[in-house]
Amino acid sequence: MYLRPVARIHLLPDTLINQIAAGEVVERPASVVKELVENALDADARNVKIRLLAGGRELVEVEDDGSGMDPDDALLALERHATSKIADAADLDRIATLGFRGEALPSIAAACRLTLETAAADGEGTRVEVEFGRVVRVAPCARPRGTTVTVRDIFVRLPARLKFLRSEATELRHSVAALTALAFVRPEVGFAVEHGRRAILQLPPARDLGQRLPDLVGPARARQARPVRHTFGPVTVTGFLLPPSGSRDMVVAVNGRAVRDRLLSGAVNRALRGPSGALEADAYLHLQLPAGEVDVNVHPAKAEVRFADPGRVMSAVTQALAAARVTMHGPVEVRRVVSVPVSTSPAPSLPLGGPWPPYAGSPDQLRVYEASPPVPAAALSAAAPTRWGRYIGQYRGTYLVLEDDDGLVLIDQHVAHERVLYEDLLADQTGPTVQRLLLPEIVELPPALAALALEAAPELEALGLEIEAASGATVRVLALPAPLPAARAAAMLRQLLTDLGEAAVPGGTLRERAAASLACQAAIKKNWSLSAAEAQALLADLARVRDPHRCPHGRPIVLRLPHDEIERRIGRR
Repeated sequence: MYLRPVARIHLLPDTLINQIAAGEVVERPASVVKELVENALDADARNVKIRLLAGGRELVEVEDDGSGMDPDDALLALERHATSKIADAADLDRIATLGFRGEALPSIAAACRLTLETAAADGEGTRVEVEFGRVVRVAPCARPRGTTVTVRDIFVRLPARLKFLRSEATELRHSVAALTALAFVRPEVGFAVEHGRRAILQLPPARDLGQRLPDLVGPARARQARPVRHTFGPVTVTGFLLPPSGSRDMVVAVNGRAVRDRLLSGAVNRALRGPSGALEADAYLHLQLPAGEVDVNVHPAKAEVRFADPGRVMSAVTQALAAARVTMHGPVEVRRVVSVPVSTSPAPSLPLGGPWPPYAGSPDQLRVYEASPPVPAAALSAAAPTRWGRYIGQYRGTYLVLEDDDGLVLIDQHVAHERVLYEDLLADQTGPTVQRLLLPEIVELPPALAALALEAAPELEALGLEIEAASGATVRVLALPAPLPAARAAAMLRQLLTDLGEAAVPGGTLRERAAASLACQAAIKKNWSLSAAEAQALLADLARVRDPHRCPHGRPIVLRLPHDEIERRIGRR
């Protein structure tokens, strides 16, 4: 019997230790951006410029006009656990800087080719070149006061991490989202972001949060914002609530640090959720409390926090948002109910294009058929059967009911229509049929979605959705695929970008995922009554598609109930 020899315990080499640490600190290019910008802010920078290539996968460069470093500090900063921000254990109880561990820069350097240029005063500075954790060159250089860190070839030697990076557009969105959070809590600092040769963000220094907000969400949305200000004991909550954009736009910061805290996010979501379960507002919030009341030394990425009194913090957030929602929504309108005679005549059939009665879905749906006059029941019974059998009727305004020789068939009208629209949007490979808008639709987006919109613009144009940059985080919609409702251009674009950014539609090319999002938004919804002619038209269109069995998201379209199973359950056998 073979006995495996007992492995002897040994110390790991420094290079491997740094690569392990890099896996904790550096998840993706956005992590590099966040850590380097936080270092710049801790160095009292008043202007920070960020340059990215390929969403940060090929290049991340952060340039600041902060205090800079002398040659000795420039080399020491690349050593693990070297920091100027804490000196003893007592300092951990009152951390006032964004960084303090001394892990970020050496962890980043271990995962890429890094160049550090820095100077404590205008004139001669220091240039340090590092390749995957090893310093290969140190030389003087001429530069102004401040620091520039250039990162290339990230994760080239960490294939396990490299394979988890997403598309260029997704990585760019994460980087811009991280910068948006930092720019919100540090309005006095100017930020500029370039991707390739295009300016993504231009945020000049601002006086306060209110002056910075229009640069982040656009002037029109900023005018709709409602201030949040509430103090509960030592906790002060400030910020803004905005009308929901559909992109679940939320920034939460604690003492100037953007965080991803489950307790905080849960409290915010609960406070902003309406009776239907949907979020009724977007939130930009900044919590301030004594440094000793919050522990930021939880995780190397410093995005998680713990509170000495979490109940008090959650109460402060809940009370602040409850008060702000009253100012946002105002008093509830009371309407006088007028009695009207009830008609016994059957309701008229409405075409798929409207007009639309009040219901929980969208007020404008995609019109793909002309509704025919109602078909008499006698004519229907004699009509040619569909691919799935003879149409009987509609169940709960949601499912089309058919019968064939084997039993009953239920077809979900929303996902059936979604599949039809999806394949129609992708059908014409030579060029889509578009409707050009007489007046371009101006759409203000969160910066992360604006960056994603411009990156995805060529693929969206292939679908017939043409957009162009306006200014800041604003884009113009110039054209839509011919069937889409022009009145919903802004809402559909926001939801489309949210779906693309969050990978809500799995798999496929960006064009396919965009088509799936548009089809889902435009398809008829549940609880919508169809005339017999409309149902027959939808069934005919479903019969011609390539895959009539599943919607683009993977949900089944058709459910069969065999006759034998029905009789068995009802007790006839």
